[in-house]
Amino acid sequence: MATTEIGISIGRRTGLALGIAVVSASVLAGVARADNTKGSVKVTVLYGTPQDPAAFESYYAQKHMPMVYAIKGIRTELAKLLPGPDGRPPPYYRITEIWFASPDDMKRITSTPEWKQITDDVPNFASGGATILISSVE
Repeated sequence: MATTEIGISIGRRTGLALGIAVVSASVLAGVARADNTKGSVKVTVLYGTPQDPAAFESYYAQKHMPMVYAIKGIRTELAKLLPGPDGRPPPYYRITEIWFASPDDMKRITSTPEWKQITDDVPNFASGGATILISSVE
């Protein structure tokens, strides 16, 4: 499986709210142009290490992810990173992957008020910042 990625780093609290909304909207045209196939599109969110991991996990599981799970037409994968083989801490704390069936599905879903609520919620718990990758899966 080949993946074409567009990486965007998002800063702290102020940048998160604005940046994530902009990423969802502005990257869509580029993804659609780069992917003329009917392949799926994947959004990968790489969360930096939070200031309070227990608070992050509680909010993420009890408030944020239920909003994501309520969105119809997507598939999600969640992962918490482990130390590398040499014992060093991972470069990110947690990964969320959201799969869309096509660029058109991504455009439709990310233009909803429910999606805006999800992106606006990220600064409420992502004290370690977030990096967003949009991939066209071939």
